[in-house]
Amino acid sequence: MTTAQIQVRRALPGEAPLIAAALADAFRDDPVIGWLIPPGMSAREERFKAFFGSMARSYLRRDKHVLVAGAEPSGAGPGDVLGAALWSQPGQWRLPPAEIARETAAAVKAFGRHLPRALRLLNQVEGLHPNDPKHWYLGYLGTRCDAQGKGLGGAMLRGALDEADAKRVPAYLESSNERNLTLYERHGFRVVEEIKCLGVGPSIYRMWREPAS
Repeated sequence: MTTAQIQVRRALPGEAPLIAAALADAFRDDPVIGWLIPPGMSAREERFKAFFGSMARSYLRRDKHVLVAGAEPSGAGPGDVLGAALWSQPGQWRLPPAEIARETAAAVKAFGRHLPRALRLLNQVEGLHPNDPKHWYLGYLGTRCDAQGKGLGGAMLRGALDEADAKRVPAYLESSNERNLTLYERHGFRVVEEIKCLGVGPSIYRMWREPAS
């Protein structure tokens, strides 16, 4: 696939497995995901796919603003997904308990004995999430390793930030990898707090963005 053939578009409901595969590859060296699914756990790649598959299904079920970068689907089959961004529209960021319960089996498959740690971390992160003002929220953003360096991450950011700017709405995210801070800062985000996972784990960077003038 050439760069000219790559498009950023809204994801289709049936593309959850492709989104899961792309994000699993993108997050393979992520410090926080690696803390929850550490090296040495059995079937680690499948665990990554189970987690990101559950997230993709949940976002798509609730009609979130899920963007993918890749080829358009055709009558011959689905498009190739090189990356994905899971956005929540203003005021819709919170993960309902019913969604957590619905994806329990996937969570057990993903985290195994570390599931209690993952749930405690979710509570920690959600407890720090600002409620007001209403804002766009980026849950996950990642590009497959073989497609990085082509500007796809920035394009998927702009897919929601342009609308945010047009409507004068801020945006928020948590970055689980310090290497990604520069990308987010180039698009107007600023670190407002660095926290440690459950006080002892790797850092998470809470980032806020005011709408561009």
